[in-house]
Amino acid sequence: MKIEKIEKIKFRKNMFKVFFGNGKNLAVFADSIVKFGIKTGCDISENEFKELVSYDKSNEAASYALALVSKRSYSSKNLQAKLLQKGCEPENAAKAVKKLEEFNYVNDEKFAKFYAVHLSQKGKGEFAIKAELEKQGIEKSLINDVLETIKTDIEPYGQIIKILKTKFKKFRGKDKNEIRRTASFFLRRGFSYQDIAKALRLCSR
Repeated sequence: MKIEKIEKIKFRKNMFKVFFGNGKNLAVFADSIVKFGIKTGCDISENEFKELVSYDKSNEAASYALALVSKRSYSSKNLQAKLLQKGCEPENAAKAVKKLEEFNYVNDEKFAKFYAVHLSQKGKGEFAIKAELEKQGIEKSLINDVLETIKTDIEPYGQIIKILKTKFKKFRGKDKNEIRRTASFFLRRGFSYQDIAKALRLCSR
């Protein structure tokens, strides 16, 4: 296939449109232009065209992935899901995530620690944090390590006491209904019965 012309695509950085003599046209990255020696007047075979398309789609997935992680943090699994939603092929999505992992732009351990601390600061308990991290596709072994790290900063019952002093300033622990309502609040937040009981006992007066 003969390349008739190459045009820069407006408002899209490093993107060009390649026009072929058979009426086909293809939007490609500048990197693809260089790698395949694309220039006006040259001919490429059908196989070369397929390789060009495949390589460029891989670049497109990597470019989109980089744009996503530049705005917020992602776990590997969630980033790959985003790429699939965008229409990237599974193989290209996996390659893009792998590439960003190699450059440390995607790091499940850092993501899990940051997200776990964030949830903890919002008053979420161990069970709730674990459930949220599982949703993000974090491996169970890593979740357990992260939860242990959080405990070194403040024990779960200590976190409950901290919340009690701010949200339940009138708590006295003398009325059964009051104790039940307060305990239910912390159970919904993902704290264990054991930690709740210990905290309420220490705060009863």
